[in-house]
Amino acid sequence: MIQTIIQNWKSGITVSIVSIPLALALAITSGATPTQGIITAFWAGFIGALLGGSKFNIIGPTGALAGILVSYAFMHGYAALPIIAILSGIVILVAYFFNLDRYIIFIPRAVIHGFTLGVAFIIGLGQLDNALGISGLQKTERFIDNVITTLQNINQAHWGVFVIFITVTLFILFWNKRFPKIPGAAIAAFLGITVMLLFPHVGLFSSLSTIGDKYVDLHASLFENPFSQFDFRILINKEVWLLSIAVAVISILETLISGQIADTVTHSKFNHKKEMLGLSIANIGSGLMGGIPATAALARTALNIKSGATHQASAIISALTLGIISIFLINFFKLLPTVVIASILAVVAIGMVEKKHFIRLIENQKTAFLISLFVAIVVIVEDPIIGIIVGTIIALLIFVNKISYGQTEVLMWKNGKMQESLMKNEFLQKEVIDSDIIVYKISGTLTYINMPAHLEAAQKIKNNKHVIISLRHAFYADIDGVDYLGEIIEKLKANNNGQIILTGINKEIEKMIHKEAFYKKKLVEGKIYKRTSEVMNTLV
Repeated sequence: MIQTIIQNWKSGITVSIVSIPLALALAITSGATPTQGIITAFWAGFIGALLGGSKFNIIGPTGALAGILVSYAFMHGYAALPIIAILSGIVILVAYFFNLDRYIIFIPRAVIHGFTLGVAFIIGLGQLDNALGISGLQKTERFIDNVITTLQNINQAHWGVFVIFITVTLFILFWNKRFPKIPGAAIAAFLGITVMLLFPHVGLFSSLSTIGDKYVDLHASLFENPFSQFDFRILINKEVWLLSIAVAVISILETLISGQIADTVTHSKFNHKKEMLGLSIANIGSGLMGGIPATAALARTALNIKSGATHQASAIISALTLGIISIFLINFFKLLPTVVIASILAVVAIGMVEKKHFIRLIENQKTAFLISLFVAIVVIVEDPIIGIIVGTIIALLIFVNKISYGQTEVLMWKNGKMQESLMKNEFLQKEVIDSDIIVYKISGTLTYINMPAHLEAAQKIKNNKHVIISLRHAFYADIDGVDYLGEIIEKLKANNNGQIILTGINKEIEKMIHKEAFYKKKLVEGKIYKRTSEVMNTLV
């Protein structure tokens, strides 16, 4: 144990130093208080590391959740966010017990990346006020309306503050690229606090607002009573449960993706189930202590690995160090300029935009790219939750549409030799079919979605001595698919084909068709084989 601590204390302290300004910044952009950010980073980080199944994941406030939480916090107040953390933790716990994570991963990556892109814009553009030095504007729960309001009042901007914002942002980006092991956000926060400490009344710096100015009651605490303003009627509010489910889904996805990336980099293997349990308890614990929802943070997890972490001890040390520093140095963090917070969040937003992924989509799958853009627009203009739901529905409809084509392979034999191997669409376009044996393969599933397309193909198969329907690569059938299979056999017979042979039927599909008349008849006729090769040996 001592050796593990020795190996991980440096990485733990390094992550804690960058986690503090990020916790403050991400809490603010989530609509929470800076204190809630510290509480979340401490408790969620500590519990997640102690009970989780990943050696490297760092649990805490993240940008992915900020975009979902900010509108709710505006309408119902920051005091409601701990309840969302508790409820989302319960939802994750339910997902853990019922293995629901296997269904959550059905949300396409294109939708997730589109959601992340939209949230990146919400985080980045949400800092326009601080970046321009504008204060006192009336805000609403609609993000796009707030951006428009800021632009309409751009005449109030302090351009000197904007210059500082650009300078600090570029500094962080440059520093991160040049010195990746010491994050620029921590350096920028330190310099910002130092400037305000040493030169509080010198020129431009005297006009800079700080966290302490905006949150006058900011104090050192690792616990705030989450039930001080609790109304039990909130538990029958559909909006609350919908938000909690959305937060849980994003938390699970982000945490599992982060763990998988960490595994790829370190050539290790994390325990998915245990990590979900740890994430659940981490959110419940964060909420009970007055914090906000949390998930694994990709950037902080990557930093943890780069800093030499080998064990969960690094994340535990990070959480404990963060708590100690926050308690004893909170008065210094009150001096952190809000323009520096804006720069930190702008860099977070830039880092959330996965350029390589979008380039791959443009080059290889333009439809998925358009889905990502559509989801991002809905997230920005309407609502992050609606963006995920609508994007997932569209992606699944496109997927079902592609399956409905029933794409498969058709082999054509003539005089004992294979003449052609065509995909089904190519086969349908062929004007002359010259064969005496056809092997028609049905892959994947036999369902109401794709079997009509196979029935269409069967209409073109005529005047062959033998037609072999291979189900070797089919793994599932429903009752509609079985009915269609019977129709295909009848259609092939009507088209003046000789023997209709079935091959490669697995046990699952056999359970579905064993009572069907066409299957019983094929058994009696001896026209069912385990492998297509067995049939071909007798025919060729």
